[in-house]
Amino acid sequence: MCGIAGYVGQRQAESLLLVALERLKYRGYDSAGMAINDDGDLHVRKAAGRLRQLEEILGARSLAGTTGIAHTRWATHGPPTEDNAHPHSDTAERLAVVHNGIIENHEDLRRELADRGAVFASQTDTEVIAHLVAELYIDTGDPLAAVRAAIRRLEGSYAFAIIFADHPGRIIVAREGSPLLLGRGRGEHLIASDVPALLPHAHEVCQLQDGWIADVRAERVDICDGDGTPVEGCFARIEVAIDDVSRGDFASFMEKEIAEQPEVLQRLLDSRLVDGRLVTPEIAVDLARINHVVFLACGTSWHAALLGKRFLEGLARIHVEVDISSEYRYRNPVASGDTLVVAISQSGETADTLAGVRLARSKFMPVASLVNVVGSTMARESDGVLPLLAGPEIGVASTKAYTAQVLALYLFALQLAQAKGRLDQATRTRLIDACCALPELTARTLDNCREAVEEATELFSAANASVFLGRCGEYPTALEGALKLKEIAYVHATGYAAGEFKHGPIALVTDALPVISLCPRDQMFEKMLSNVEETRARDGRIITVGPDDERRLHDLSDVVFPVPAANEEMLQPLVSILPLQLYALLVAQRRGCDVDQPRNLAKSVTVE
Repeated sequence: MCGIAGYVGQRQAESLLLVALERLKYRGYDSAGMAINDDGDLHVRKAAGRLRQLEEILGARSLAGTTGIAHTRWATHGPPTEDNAHPHSDTAERLAVVHNGIIENHEDLRRELADRGAVFASQTDTEVIAHLVAELYIDTGDPLAAVRAAIRRLEGSYAFAIIFADHPGRIIVAREGSPLLLGRGRGEHLIASDVPALLPHAHEVCQLQDGWIADVRAERVDICDGDGTPVEGCFARIEVAIDDVSRGDFASFMEKEIAEQPEVLQRLLDSRLVDGRLVTPEIAVDLARINHVVFLACGTSWHAALLGKRFLEGLARIHVEVDISSEYRYRNPVASGDTLVVAISQSGETADTLAGVRLARSKFMPVASLVNVVGSTMARESDGVLPLLAGPEIGVASTKAYTAQVLALYLFALQLAQAKGRLDQATRTRLIDACCALPELTARTLDNCREAVEEATELFSAANASVFLGRCGEYPTALEGALKLKEIAYVHATGYAAGEFKHGPIALVTDALPVISLCPRDQMFEKMLSNVEETRARDGRIITVGPDDERRLHDLSDVVFPVPAANEEMLQPLVSILPLQLYALLVAQRRGCDVDQPRNLAKSVTVE
């Protein structure tokens, strides 16, 4: 989950690498560091804490040189201290390495290398790479051969970049299980964990595949596999623009991404509908033969999958399971010939979900991936891809990717129902029209709910616990609303199926506990009102999410977040989640939290 950056070319590397790290902060921000080769001398600067700590050090002691590597860390082995910050060097300090992933056999390698004289300066698993490569480099005299020999000894996942003092103008990189990209500019190459860090200097990008090693220089890149056999890397034009990865006039990326949701939904609809007809992507599977779907997802994507289950069962009338990816691979799931596995991941690099995809394929089950990064590992290893088209999502807490996932799953359910002959023309037209109304509906909701959300923030931002309640399709909304509040405001928040509230959790209710109840005017409205009444009878504090013209909601609630009704009941969660995203954002800001870089989290979970 760490961020790697590298540069080799004619420019001074320090400033380029700092910009790259700024764009990779969402991948980790416990510490940061940089190493630059200045005509055969390696210079390393690193600091614990946020990137600004490193910037201060570089401001006092800047680095010269046109070849360098940099890193922003999400701590796994060892606390976030300066010693544990990357880059790491060998004992003689003649090479430096930055790494994303986990070396699972690092303890055995550490003992072995220490017995032969290596002096370790950190608690990290990464440092064994530096000492192992250094030892092999002494034997071979060839940096590429040393890296090839080293990766045969490494177990686990990694993406790493190494610079050698003896080889200025050269970076060696390798990948196994963790993402790593090469960016090509004019007479220069860049290395990064994600596309935003390549901008604006790179205009083409190549996704390294597992087992590949690249020898990167200013004018060329040579790629080979672990045996040294040359392989051809495919460079494609970068479609992301600078404006896509900047905050613009917004105070945070999260605020910007919340505001972008109507545009994202419109873009997704434009890609899947032509003249009112559904033209969802081909996934190389005969959908008419599918009678069982398994969703694999983690975190926010798992909440979207719960809605996907509702959509598929309601529209296509097939059996659906929703698995947490980190559990799926450890229970030896039963495979059958009519099963489709659908993996959901914003990045397409989520380690647990990717492992589930590989397990499913090993059992000869077809896999479709729902991803925001179409060049990701998950997309490449799937039989078909359903792109989210949400654009870069920089805020660690997912917002626009979540709503894109929910709409994409609804459109997929329509596609499957259509393939199985379960939709007549009139129903299909009505449901598609309901989808087409969503961009305007979500834009109106974001505008109209802001004042009520600000009022609730003023009332309840000091509360250290909250409960979210929902029924049917709004139960996943309750889970997602609670997760957002936990992630960025550090409030202990829990989502419950509202019918379960009286089976124990209602004991939590006091006059200090905000209870957020999702009450759209649907088939469950009266039952949700009963839940609200039960909370009110126990002096609970109540926020409701529902129609603004419903007098009973206003009578029972401290605050009502006004949301209009979707034209199709199943789509209501796309509207209901919006004020909960805003509420989490404003509570976090009022509590002084960094909403884009919440503590202990990173955007893309690329390690188990």
